[in-house]
Amino acid sequence: MLHPDSGAVKPLAAALALPLHGGLGEGLVPLRQLRDLRAARSGLWLGEGWSVRSLGAWGWLVGCSFDRDGHVLVDPLAGAPALADRSAVAHWLVRHTWGAWFAVLVDPRSESVAILRDPSGLLPLYQRIDAGRCLLATTPALFAQAGMAMSVSWPHVRQFLRDPERRQRATCLVGVDELSPGVLYPLERGAHQVAIWQPALHVPASGDITLAVAAQRVRDCARMVMRAWSGHFGQVVVAASGGVDSSLVCAALAVEGRPFACATVSTRDPSGDETAYVAPLAARLDVSWRAAQYEIAAIDPGKASFARSARPVGKMFVGELRRQLGEACAAVGAARVFDGNGGDNVFCFLHSAAPFLDAWRKLGASRQLAEVFVDLCRLTGADAPTLVRAILRQWWRRQHSARRAPNLALLDGPGEIAPSLPLTDWEAQVPMTATGARAHLRLIEAAQHHVHGLDDPLRFSPLFSQPLVETCLGIPTWVWCQGGINRAPARAAFAAELPAAITGRVAKAGPDTVMRAVFARDRVRLRAMLRDGLLAGQGLLDLAAIDAALALDPQADDDRIYRLLDLVEAEAWARSWS
Repeated sequence: MLHPDSGAVKPLAAALALPLHGGLGEGLVPLRQLRDLRAARSGLWLGEGWSVRSLGAWGWLVGCSFDRDGHVLVDPLAGAPALADRSAVAHWLVRHTWGAWFAVLVDPRSESVAILRDPSGLLPLYQRIDAGRCLLATTPALFAQAGMAMSVSWPHVRQFLRDPERRQRATCLVGVDELSPGVLYPLERGAHQVAIWQPALHVPASGDITLAVAAQRVRDCARMVMRAWSGHFGQVVVAASGGVDSSLVCAALAVEGRPFACATVSTRDPSGDETAYVAPLAARLDVSWRAAQYEIAAIDPGKASFARSARPVGKMFVGELRRQLGEACAAVGAARVFDGNGGDNVFCFLHSAAPFLDAWRKLGASRQLAEVFVDLCRLTGADAPTLVRAILRQWWRRQHSARRAPNLALLDGPGEIAPSLPLTDWEAQVPMTATGARAHLRLIEAAQHHVHGLDDPLRFSPLFSQPLVETCLGIPTWVWCQGGINRAPARAAFAAELPAAITGRVAKAGPDTVMRAVFARDRVRLRAMLRDGLLAGQGLLDLAAIDAALALDPQADDDRIYRLLDLVEAEAWARSWS
């Protein structure tokens, strides 16, 4: 279906048309040009450098897939027993295959079609319904490139700005939804979606896992994951921030003997300068290292970090970060940048009393439970009475399903909110009594806007790989805070390879001074963008509150500065679609 490209690994660009109600009689026809998508009843278009794996009579798998040992899968159904239906095929794929892929599954009897997206979410898949067809693409920009009209959905933009941390199935574009990872979507009339990947199956049934066992599991799985992805991409650059997560990526690659270099982009002032941590890391692992600094002059507030994406998820400094990382890749001939995004979430960085309730349920009144209490006091910095009150509040929330309040800062009233469902609702699949496990899943869901998948031409977030997520869900939540330090098993997993300054580090700086410098430099432009822009024209902004935020001292300890810059980013994103 495709001619392999011998050059660098390209992002996966895929688009397909499928009959919404009816069979796939003529099969999945290769589309020679993307614009053929507009008229095709069924067909698949892929960008250069990719192939499609056959599932025999059951359909096709598109993307990158490995077996559970990290080997590339030529036949994803090799070794499968007789499979009765599409649901059985989907369950087999989710249990035995991982990577960044989606499957087009066909019922051999009726020729009806279903779509399955892999649980990791590392390959997005967007849907729009048009003239009895289901159109799918790995980025909504492909719909526009195929000649289809695209426009901003302002009710969904309002919803996004009110709850920017929870990814929704509906995007901020009219008529474009995202398919949920790990869910089987049948296209025949009257069929129901089926959740194939069940996180509850990976939550431990008992509490007898020690820190040493947990660390070994993380180490083994991380090595396998990095071996697989580096084999796919070849030479990579790791965006080494000096923190635990990106350092773990480096250590796993080094132990596997894989080629990589490090790159760090820091602020010019000490507050966001991580070079003191990355330099000894690179020396310890004996890899080359490139240090760069943010060039504030290169940051353009009028240019969205992720223009033509499905939602305004970018941050204003990200464009400059990507430019610097791109130069680091070019310097060593690397195909991709690996980052540690999602690590805090996968490695259960909880700063709450939730793990205590899990331990209480599994361990009962015991010496171990008392040790968990002490660990949480050290981790949170709370004294015993304060932690007891926090435990009681956590228990009350569990009983009453308390919801997070929307973020209304700088917005103009409630306005019209488009109805939508979260992209994933994994915590609902776990019993209410598993308080910490549910909080862990909420953490993982909260990272969905910030990980980079196979569709990204530059960055990739391997820590969100399905086997690593499943491994970490299988570790009791209180083990993650053993010794009174967050992400304890991840720290212990590669303690022999990493400098102690990194494995013992509990906090890390960011590019805050860069953001504040842009705020101070561009106040006049930011005011014009927001007061005279598309968001204001749709009545989304509280202009008086915007003016008050613009008048803040750039050095003020006030979150309104960052909120205002996020609104500017949303404005730039909306203009990219207008």
